[in-house]
Amino acid sequence: MKVENPKEKYDQLIADGYCVVENVLEEDMLTRLCSVTDELLDAQTEEERAAHRSSGSMISVYQHSLFAELVVYPRALQTLEALGFLRPKWSSGYVISKPPQSPPLFWHQDWWGWNDPCSYTALPQQLFLMYYLVDTTPYNGCLRVIKGSHLKRHPLHDILPSAHGAELQRVENVDHPAFQHFPGEIDISVDAGDLVIGDSRLLHASHGNQSDERRTVITLWYHPFFALLPASMQAHIGRLRQKFGWTDSDWERIAELAPVCESDVEPIKWNRNPGPELK
Repeated sequence: MKVENPKEKYDQLIADGYCVVENVLEEDMLTRLCSVTDELLDAQTEEERAAHRSSGSMISVYQHSLFAELVVYPRALQTLEALGFLRPKWSSGYVISKPPQSPPLFWHQDWWGWNDPCSYTALPQQLFLMYYLVDTTPYNGCLRVIKGSHLKRHPLHDILPSAHGAELQRVENVDHPAFQHFPGEIDISVDAGDLVIGDSRLLHASHGNQSDERRTVITLWYHPFFALLPASMQAHIGRLRQKFGWTDSDWERIAELAPVCESDVEPIKWNRNPGPELK
């Protein structure tokens, strides 16, 4: 796959915290992913839906073998290579689907390694790759971001509670600042099959889904410079614990992208809150 203007996209990713690459999923793969995600979503219980009312769902990709194919999807790996990420590793992923007539997703950032100084540098420690399975706009729940917030402090950093706590997931208080609009936020509308690549430190949210159809995205987490990360981070990332429905052949399929930590160092302490170094 040829990526148009890869240097521009790389520069945008580093400076703004995100970029969009169009038409990454081929039609056959898009169709298969729609079928599998619909099957998984239809099987959710009412309790599971209520627990993730804001995000819509948080279904682990370990629940179906097709997602192992997506982890090593050639067009995605070619995209990462074009951006200069030659030896990425992969760690996890989720099916996140907003049902019809559902509330917005709260503002948050997903990085957990703020205790290490490398978290305050320009190079990303972790990237999200978001595959949207339907055309997505503000009307049906597109992503919204605050560009540059992966490198610069924003008022939201000081007022957000635990990013994936029950209070926000269940939308217990829709007037909470985590659900509001902020000056400078940017909507990222995409077509089905497009790929949004973002820095895990970037503050992001999504609009509510006002349509009568699901809005499904598959989020996969990659580490573009895994070999350069501190050993304590590698130790944390290298815990591929959940197998669920994956077979041995699925694990063999992704073997080259599995994050293996060669050291027995203690994993870094999980910390989702940036320190005062983020200015």
